[in-house]
Amino acid sequence: MKIALIGYGYWGPNLAKNLYINKNIEFVGICDQNLTKLKKAKEVYGENIFYTTDYKEIMKDNSIDAVAIAVPTEYSYAIAMDALEACKHVFIEKPIASTMYRAQKLVDKAREKRLIIHCDHIMIYHPVIRYIKNMIDRGELGNLLYIDITRTNLGPIRKDINAMLDLAVHDIAVINYLAGNPDFRELSAMGEVCYGKQETLTFLNIKYDYFIANIKSSWISPIKERRTVVAGTKKMAIFDDVAIDNKLTIYDKGIDVKSTDEYGEYEVHTRLGDIYIPHISNEDALQNSVTHFCECISNHKESLSGPEQSLKVMKVLEQAMKQLHND
Repeated sequence: MKIALIGYGYWGPNLAKNLYINKNIEFVGICDQNLTKLKKAKEVYGENIFYTTDYKEIMKDNSIDAVAIAVPTEYSYAIAMDALEACKHVFIEKPIASTMYRAQKLVDKAREKRLIIHCDHIMIYHPVIRYIKNMIDRGELGNLLYIDITRTNLGPIRKDINAMLDLAVHDIAVINYLAGNPDFRELSAMGEVCYGKQETLTFLNIKYDYFIANIKSSWISPIKERRTVVAGTKKMAIFDDVAIDNKLTIYDKGIDVKSTDEYGEYEVHTRLGDIYIPHISNEDALQNSVTHFCECISNHKESLSGPEQSLKVMKVLEQAMKQLHND
């Protein structure tokens, strides 16, 4: 399967490396308008691939099966649409588009052309998130009570999108994945523009039918945090993605409710059980995402982070953005 990369900026080099080493892929080329970036790419990949400043050269090449798009969100829509029109499968960095309207247009075009569109919601391909998902599906955590996610760092401050579109998009995708892609009932969003023109700090609260979720996203934190708390009626899990080892801790703790002899009365007791750290394979989430994209193309099936999932993420984001801007 021949794939070319469009965009060799902030995330492009990581994506290029994973495309190059994937056994399912023949990585054939890189496009970027910046000649300095192309020169750096050539230092890594030499004459093994081609280099161009015009992405439309890739669109005209009928031997290329798919494109991976890693450009700023404001430019990704037009490139992705051109790729679909050229009958190429699309691997696109998050978010799938800047608006729900554009996201739906991409999805409609992909379905019309019977092509795979895969948004790189990388965290749902993380082995720890998959482990937690399996625990939920097996009933080990009990019923979900809440999911609390913090994703902060000092920069980089982007100009094209705000902290919510940049960071919370990961966490909305994770929440939807863990809970089985539910529709939300209501949400509230707050943010602050501390530098530039985009919100550098945002808070998002989402109410679902049977649990709530809270997401904090910031580009102006003195420390880097990537922390997810998933609380159930039986057990609770904490995922610390910054930790070098022991990223996941399971707490056999919770609240037990017992009825009493008095009608309508009950007693509440805290339960303190064991704490354990499971062994989890050291898989690379981006490599898992790339492999899944290839499998979807080969098997003609929609991606786990394809149309349905991506549109649900965008629905949350669009409603949250309206609240941020008081529309």
